[in-house]
Amino acid sequence: MSAGPAGAHVSGYCAEFSLSTRDNGTRILLAYDPDGVAAAVATIVASDLVQVATALVRDRPGYAPGGRPDHGLKIVADRETEVGALAYYGPGGEDYGPGAWVTYSELPKAPGIRLYRDMDTASVFPVDAHIALSTLARAVEDFRATGGLRPTMCAWRPSTVW
Repeated sequence: MSAGPAGAHVSGYCAEFSLSTRDNGTRILLAYDPDGVAAAVATIVASDLVQVATALVRDRPGYAPGGRPDHGLKIVADRETEVGALAYYGPGGEDYGPGAWVTYSELPKAPGIRLYRDMDTASVFPVDAHIALSTLARAVEDFRATGGLRPTMCAWRPSTVW
């Protein structure tokens, strides 16, 4: 896997998380460093979401506020089983092309749990996309630290939809 651009793991990138919850409506959380990402992931895990949380890197080259970003990360988690899944879309890296990807695990974790990729359409992640929450949290920080590239600490497989 590509480690991303030179000097990629810096605190300068800002991740923007969008959460739609039953109690608080739509919320935007900003994270400028690993602690901020950890707090955002903890909030996602603890929230009663009505749609899958998404993240993007605000200061990614080419991203214009109010415009359509060229990258994104969907984040879903089940706090009881401590599993989650990620969906990524964006530019390619050194050894992978652009497009949509989902996390992949050879040993399915909590196969009886349905993790929704899109709650409006009831689209679910494949069971082999479930990963441990600790891995998910590190991957989300990697996404921020590399400026929106696909995280390298978990396995991925191409997907036909984001």
